[in-house]
Amino acid sequence: MKKIFGLLLIIAVGVCGTGALKLSESGANGFLNELETLSLQGKSDEYCARLHDDLSVSISDHTSPRMPRDFAGGKAEFCDYVSMAAKGMALIRPQMQVTRDDFTVNRSWLHPWTAQVSYHENRTTHMTLANVTLKTVSDDKWVLVNTLDGVKVLGLVSESRLAD
Repeated sequence: MKKIFGLLLIIAVGVCGTGALKLSESGANGFLNELETLSLQGKSDEYCARLHDDLSVSISDHTSPRMPRDFAGGKAEFCDYVSMAAKGMALIRPQMQVTRDDFTVNRSWLHPWTAQVSYHENRTTHMTLANVTLKTVSDDKWVLVNTLDGVKVLGLVSESRLAD
Protein backbone atom coordinates (compact mmCIF):
# COMPACT_ATOMS: atom_id res chain seq x y z
CA MET A 1 0.00 0.00 0.00
CA LYS A 2 2.86 2.37 0.82
CA LYS A 3 4.45 1.66 -2.56
CA ILE A 4 1.22 2.46 -4.41
CA PHE A 5 0.76 5.66 -2.41
CA GLY A 6 4.40 6.62 -3.05
CA LEU A 7 4.04 5.96 -6.78
CA LEU A 8 0.84 8.03 -6.95
CA LEU A 9 2.56 10.85 -5.07
CA ILE A 10 5.51 10.81 -7.48
CA ILE A 11 3.14 10.89 -10.48
CA ALA A 12 1.15 13.78 -8.98
CA VAL A 13 4.32 15.77 -8.26
CA GLY A 14 5.58 15.04 -11.78
CA VAL A 15 2.35 16.22 -13.43
CA CYS A 16 2.14 19.37 -11.29
CA GLY A 17 5.87 20.09 -11.55
CA THR A 18 6.00 19.67 -15.32
CA GLY A 19 2.94 21.89 -15.75
CA ALA A 20 4.38 24.49 -13.40
CA LEU A 21 7.63 24.57 -15.37
CA LYS A 22 6.35 24.43 -18.96
CA LEU A 23 3.38 26.69 -18.28
CA SER A 24 5.15 29.22 -16.10
CA GLU A 25 5.40 32.83 -17.27
CA SER A 26 8.77 32.24 -18.93
CA GLY A 27 7.70 28.86 -20.33
CA ALA A 28 4.50 30.26 -21.86
CA ASN A 29 6.29 33.33 -23.22
CA GLY A 30 8.98 31.09 -24.74
CA PHE A 31 6.32 28.90 -26.35
CA LEU A 32 4.59 31.95 -27.87
CA ASN A 33 7.96 33.22 -29.14
CA GLU A 34 8.51 29.84 -30.82
CA LEU A 35 5.13 30.14 -32.55
CA GLU A 36 6.06 33.66 -33.70
CA THR A 37 9.37 32.42 -35.11
CA LEU A 38 7.73 29.52 -36.92
CA SER A 39 5.19 31.91 -38.44
CA LEU A 40 7.86 34.33 -39.63
CA GLN A 41 9.91 31.50 -41.11
CA GLY A 42 6.89 30.22 -43.03
CA LYS A 43 6.90 26.89 -41.16
CA SER A 44 3.15 26.42 -41.00
CA ASP A 45 3.33 22.61 -40.62
CA GLU A 46 5.47 22.95 -37.49
CA TYR A 47 3.16 25.71 -36.21
CA CYS A 48 0.08 23.56 -36.77
CA ALA A 49 1.73 20.64 -34.96
CA ARG A 50 1.59 22.81 -31.82
CA LEU A 51 -2.20 23.18 -32.04
CA HIS A 52 -4.52 20.94 -30.02
CA ASP A 53 -7.14 18.95 -31.95
CA ASP A 54 -9.90 20.65 -29.89
CA LEU A 55 -8.61 24.16 -30.66
CA SER A 56 -11.08 27.06 -30.61
CA VAL A 57 -10.03 30.38 -32.18
CA SER A 58 -11.68 33.79 -32.40
CA ILE A 59 -9.77 36.62 -34.08
CA SER A 60 -10.93 40.16 -34.73
CA ASP A 61 -8.28 41.73 -36.96
CA HIS A 62 -8.77 45.44 -37.65
CA THR A 63 -5.16 46.22 -38.60
CA SER A 64 -6.19 47.07 -42.16
CA PRO A 65 -8.77 49.86 -42.41
CA ARG A 66 -9.79 48.63 -45.86
CA MET A 67 -10.05 44.96 -44.96
CA PRO A 68 -11.06 44.26 -41.34
CA ARG A 69 -11.27 40.53 -40.80
CA ASP A 70 -13.08 38.45 -38.23
CA PHE A 71 -12.22 34.79 -37.99
CA ALA A 72 -13.55 31.94 -35.88
CA GLY A 73 -12.87 28.25 -36.18
CA GLY A 74 -11.06 25.16 -35.04
CA LYS A 75 -7.72 23.57 -35.79
CA ALA A 76 -8.26 22.90 -39.51
CA GLU A 77 -9.50 26.42 -40.24
CA PHE A 78 -6.76 28.05 -38.17
CA CYS A 79 -4.07 25.92 -39.86
CA ASP A 80 -5.35 27.15 -43.23
CA TYR A 81 -5.27 30.72 -41.90
CA VAL A 82 -1.72 30.31 -40.56
CA SER A 83 -0.53 28.61 -43.76
CA MET A 84 -1.84 31.44 -45.92
CA ALA A 85 -0.26 34.06 -43.64
CA ALA A 86 3.05 32.16 -43.54
CA LYS A 87 3.25 32.19 -47.35
CA GLY A 88 2.75 35.95 -47.30
CA MET A 89 5.50 36.34 -44.70
CA ALA A 90 7.94 34.53 -46.95
CA LEU A 91 7.11 36.92 -49.79
CA ILE A 92 7.28 40.23 -47.93
CA ARG A 93 10.12 39.28 -45.55
CA PRO A 94 8.97 41.40 -42.60
CA GLN A 95 11.09 42.54 -39.72
CA MET A 96 9.11 42.67 -36.50
CA GLN A 97 9.55 44.15 -33.09
CA VAL A 98 7.10 42.77 -30.54
CA THR A 99 6.58 43.64 -26.89
CA ARG A 100 4.07 42.02 -24.58
CA ASP A 101 2.84 44.11 -21.65
CA ASP A 102 0.72 42.99 -18.70
CA PHE A 103 1.72 39.36 -19.37
CA THR A 104 -0.17 37.09 -16.98
CA VAL A 105 -0.38 33.34 -16.61
CA ASN A 106 -3.18 31.82 -14.56
CA ARG A 107 -3.26 28.16 -13.59
CA SER A 108 -5.61 26.18 -11.39
CA TRP A 109 -4.40 23.57 -8.95
CA LEU A 110 -7.22 21.36 -10.26
CA HIS A 111 -5.77 21.58 -13.80
CA PRO A 112 -2.01 21.97 -13.43
CA TRP A 113 -1.49 21.07 -17.09
CA THR A 114 -3.56 24.03 -18.37
CA ALA A 115 -2.76 27.76 -18.34
CA GLN A 116 -4.66 30.89 -19.37
CA VAL A 117 -2.24 33.45 -20.78
CA SER A 118 -3.16 37.05 -21.53
CA TYR A 119 -1.26 40.16 -22.55
CA HIS A 120 -1.37 43.44 -24.46
CA GLU A 121 0.92 43.37 -27.48
CA ASN A 122 2.62 46.22 -29.32
CA ARG A 123 3.96 45.23 -32.73
CA THR A 124 5.95 47.19 -35.29
CA THR A 125 6.22 45.43 -38.65
CA HIS A 126 8.55 46.71 -41.33
CA MET A 127 7.89 45.14 -44.72
CA THR A 128 11.28 45.36 -46.40
CA LEU A 129 10.22 44.84 -50.00
CA ALA A 130 7.37 47.35 -49.84
CA ASN A 131 9.26 49.76 -47.55
CA VAL A 132 6.18 50.06 -45.33
CA THR A 133 6.00 50.12 -41.54
CA LEU A 134 2.83 49.12 -39.72
CA LYS A 135 2.23 49.64 -35.99
CA THR A 136 -0.46 47.54 -34.37
CA VAL A 137 -1.71 46.64 -30.91
CA SER A 138 -3.64 43.60 -29.76
CA ASP A 139 -5.18 42.07 -26.70
CA ASP A 140 -4.62 38.33 -26.74
CA LYS A 141 -5.85 35.47 -24.58
CA TRP A 142 -4.41 31.99 -25.06
CA VAL A 143 -5.26 28.68 -23.43
CA LEU A 144 -2.20 26.42 -23.38
CA VAL A 145 -2.25 22.79 -22.34
CA ASN A 146 0.66 20.51 -21.56
CA THR A 147 0.17 17.14 -23.30
CA LEU A 148 2.32 14.05 -23.70
CA ASP A 149 3.42 15.58 -27.03
CA GLY A 150 4.41 18.89 -25.40
CA VAL A 151 2.61 22.20 -24.98
CA LYS A 152 -0.32 22.77 -27.37
CA VAL A 153 -2.64 25.71 -28.05
CA LEU A 154 -6.18 24.88 -26.94
CA GLY A 155 -7.72 28.33 -27.36
CA LEU A 156 -7.01 31.80 -28.73
CA VAL A 157 -9.01 35.02 -28.60
CA SER A 158 -7.32 38.01 -30.24
CA GLU A 159 -8.45 41.55 -30.97
CA SER A 160 -6.01 43.65 -32.99
CA ARG A 161 -6.11 47.16 -34.43
CA LEU A 162 -3.85 49.87 -35.74
CA ALA A 163 -1.89 51.69 -33.06
CA ASP A 164 -2.86 55.28 -32.30
